Amino acid sequence: MDELVKAYYGQSLQSSADLKTSACCDANAVPAWLKPLLAKVHPEICNRYYGCGLVCPEHINGFKVLDLGSGAGRDAYLLAQLVGPSGEVVGVDITSEQLSISRNYIQYHSDLFGYSNVSFIEGRIENLADLGLQPQSFDLIVSNCVLNLSMDKSAVLEGVRNLLKNDGRFYFADIYADTPIPLELRNHPVLYGECLSGAFYTDEFIALSQKMGFHEPQLITQKPIIIEDNEIAAMLKGINFCSTTYQLHKNQLTL
Repeated sequence: MDELVKAYYGQSLQSSADLKTSACCDANAVPAWLKPLLAKVHPEICNRYYGCGLVCPEHINGFKVLDLGSGAGRDAYLLAQLVGPSGEVVGVDITSEQLSISRNYIQYHSDLFGYSNVSFIEGRIENLADLGLQPQSFDLIVSNCVLNLSMDKSAVLEGVRNLLKNDGRFYFADIYADTPIPLELRNHPVLYGECLSGAFYTDEFIALSQKMGFHEPQLITQKPIIIEDNEIAAMLKGINFCSTTYQLHKNQLTL
């Protein structure tokens, strides 16, 4: 599925307007306190945004942050302002086209912010241990509508846990379904690219996160998703989706 993700986000989609549903892109999910910072992010990067919710806790000045599936860099450059010159933001993405855009604007944002604290790495979020990142070195790891695209969510959570400091947090938004997605729909290229067929089944996610060494997830925000595309809605009839932001804390008594 890696090649499908690369093709969909690197070639099929040229902007958020190309998405067939609003599952992966809800600009209204940005809270009011973040909008002045978002206004400083270059328009081309914002036009390439495919996230689904809030991924920024408050009061993270000086934090070292890892952004999983950083895409064109919208959240990374937003986080860069929140952590300030004493903090650091590292973005990881698998799509070379998206990384090229994010890297093209490093100097632009450094000049605008007055400091440089953002870098981007090409790699799979399932293989975080292979990216040269120091274990237990991140205060915060974020992800915005990316884990649903992973075929090995256990590997992602294991990598996240290993990279977080003991008091670190995993703060992420994603798509959840109220029932397991039928097997025959999971590999549908459009449903997968639109973040629907790989959506978490809520009950399974809670069990998995605890199995992988986290405390019970803390719910931050939740919003139902309305699928307006008739063809897609027909394929997913009977399945309800929501965009949900959770916060996970490491459980020091496990693993």
